[in-house]
This record gives sequence, structure tokens and C-alpha cells, in this order.
Amino acid sequence: MYKSLSDDELKKLVGLPLKYKVKGFICMGAWDDEKYFDAIKLILNKIGIKYACRKMDNFLSHVLEICIDGNTYWFAVLYGGTMLSEYLHLACSFGSEKNINIGSCGGLYPEMNSTDLIIPTWSFGRESSAFIYDKENKDFRYYPDDMLSNKLESKIDKKYKIWKGPIVTCHAMLGETFEDVKLWSKEGYYGVEMETSTLFAVSKHFNVPSTAIVYVADNLIKGQIVGDESHEKQKGHREEVKEEIYKAAIQTLLE
Repeated sequence: MYKSLSDDELKKLVGLPLKYKVKGFICMGAWDDEKYFDAIKLILNKIGIKYACRKMDNFLSHVLEICIDGNTYWFAVLYGGTMLSEYLHLACSFGSEKNINIGSCGGLYPEMNSTDLIIPTWSFGRESSAFIYDKENKDFRYYPDDMLSNKLESKIDKKYKIWKGPIVTCHAMLGETFEDVKLWSKEGYYGVEMETSTLFAVSKHFNVPSTAIVYVADNLIKGQIVGDESHEKQKGHREEVKEEIYKAAIQTLLE
């Protein structure tokens, strides 16, 4: 079936030339493509990287293609693991050497504060977008590449608090209850988000190093949710933290 398609067949399927190559992949767990495309271009300009870019079209319309020093990188804005699994499958098939997930999460660890950062040591997820790429995985734990995680951590300014621990992936945010949050917290998870288990699983399948860094947006274990008063007051700091993880991800990808 589809998994048996060759790299050239996949390129033909999505309308790319046979010589097309991808050097690296960053996923932003979000839904507003243009907002985040503009944000990463702003960071590239701030750190002085010369680049050319274009928004891809048709099936790949959630990808900003970024060309730096003759290499092509994909920056994808995706909400959840379903389309991420397909974009990442394509990127890995086309040669990606590093895959990085950035974005936000709901906080589960009582000692953490909003806008703290988490670099996952592993991610738990039962989603088919992860499991179908790692069918021998009986505990549903998906792991990053430790060396890449350490490199990513080294790019973050020391003024930002970084936690390292497990996170849980859940694709149904509006179905989450406070009982779910308390259970996940009790089980030792630091955060809950939508993309990381898929990124780790697909990357492992293709033997591509991967890592992730997310910031605590809504501190669920402390009763905070998106849009409440305390969350709105932290908007400025969240934007600052997002800039930092963009910068770190770009620098890690380019090394």
C-alpha cells in the first residue's frame, strides 16, 4: 500500500521534481500558518541568516520551504499528529537529517510555572500516527535522540528554566477533564500536547535523529486554561519564549 511507495513515487504524488531534497524539518504545533510563517522569517532575519522561502501549495500548503546555503528545510505548522505523520514521512523520505518539534503544552508538573520549557525525555501516545510506525512498541513510549536534545538545550539562554521529563500526547484537547490532568500529573508527566509522540515514532522508523522543546502555555495542574485572565496576562512572555525556541531550533537544525 502507500508505505511501499518509493521516494520518486512520493515526489510525483505531491508534485515535486525527482531531484528534490529536504535537509531538515521543524514542526510548530499550531494552526495559524501565516502567523507562524511570519514569525520564523522574523527570527531568521534577527539572527542574520540569509535565506529564500516560499509557501508550498496543494497538499503541502502547510509547509514553508526555506532555502539556506543551497539546502532546503521544511517548516510545517500542524495541529496534531495526523498530517504531521504524512509531512514527516515525506520529509524523511526526501532526505531529512534532523527533525525538531516546537510548540506549547499544558503543564502537568506542580513545580513548573507557565512559560517554563520542557525538553521531553520520552512521549507517551496511543495514536495510530505514532504506533503504525513502531508496531513492536508495547509500552507506547517514544524517545528522542539524546545527543540532539542536548544540542538543542545548549542553544537556550540560561535565563530560561528548562525541565527534562516525560510528556503525554493527547489529540482531543476539548475532551480533557481535570481528572485526566490530575491522573497524568500523578503518573509523572510534565506536560500534555499533540505532536511529539508522532514526531519521535516516524523519525525512529526512518532512523532520523529527532527532539522537541515545548513551553508551558496553559498550566493545567494549577487550574489555568487558554483564554483565562492569568493566561492573557502572560501573552508577552509567551511571545518572548517562542522566539527563543525558534532560534534554538533553527541553530540546532543548521549545525
